[in-house]
Amino acid sequence: MIKDILVHLKGDNEDETRLAHARLVARGHGAFITGIFTNIIPENRYIAGDGSMLAAQAAARLKAEAIEDAGKTEELLAKRLKELGKNTELKRVDVTMAGAGMALTRKARVADLMVATRPYNHFTATPEMLETVLFNSGRAILFAPPSIKPAAEIEHVVVAWSDTRESARAVSEALPIMLDAKKVTVAMVTEDKKAEGARNPGTAIAGNLSRHGIDAKVSLISGWANPADALLNEVEKSDAQLLVMGGYGHSRFREWVLGGVTRDILRNAEIPVFMSH
Repeated sequence: MIKDILVHLKGDNEDETRLAHARLVARGHGAFITGIFTNIIPENRYIAGDGSMLAAQAAARLKAEAIEDAGKTEELLAKRLKELGKNTELKRVDVTMAGAGMALTRKARVADLMVATRPYNHFTATPEMLETVLFNSGRAILFAPPSIKPAAEIEHVVVAWSDTRESARAVSEALPIMLDAKKVTVAMVTEDKKAEGARNPGTAIAGNLSRHGIDAKVSLISGWANPADALLNEVEKSDAQLLVMGGYGHSRFREWVLGGVTRDILRNAEIPVFMSH
């Protein structure tokens, strides 16, 4: 069950959207909501030479001002969380942008689910921070579309299924939400849309879901050059309120880089995406 939800708060206009998505999930599961306010502070940069002392003093002053200014935002966020009910709390971390990803990761590891804004294609995007959480926390993230409030209920869930570890993790962690939904569709992008019975690659996962009490329908999607476009089209035409999928990526020069389909989904999805690595 989902009993502990972490919400990424930044003191910007998207905080209310993230809280609305978190509250929707929490309401159905009686979950506790923790808002984590990441206050980004300047990095200390020391330059050798005659001006190094002045540079250090200026950096320290900027850091102190960033911490002091964040106090007002923290008060407003704490008040907003109290308005959501007693099962809430606010935590704050003062951290540089370079360290923000791992700071959030450590918080996410001790929650059941994290809620954040999808990391691409909007002015508040923080891709490196959220990629770090996705690939290192061991927990699922619900990526909300920017400035789009959630539906009143999550009635229809689309599962983007492929025979991978990441998909299996996502389905397992999203089970509590799918159990509450009225309809679940397992969507598979394939070249063989005529596959039936045992040949249907979605039969096995649909059978697994049925043993959990979920009557999932399988939709085989073919004829698309871009799998992300195919999945987003399936979501739109079926009027789904949630997309569940695995988050794929690979390591390059010690930095996580998302795979093409994952990145395209997180750039363009207009409904929340429940993602696990």
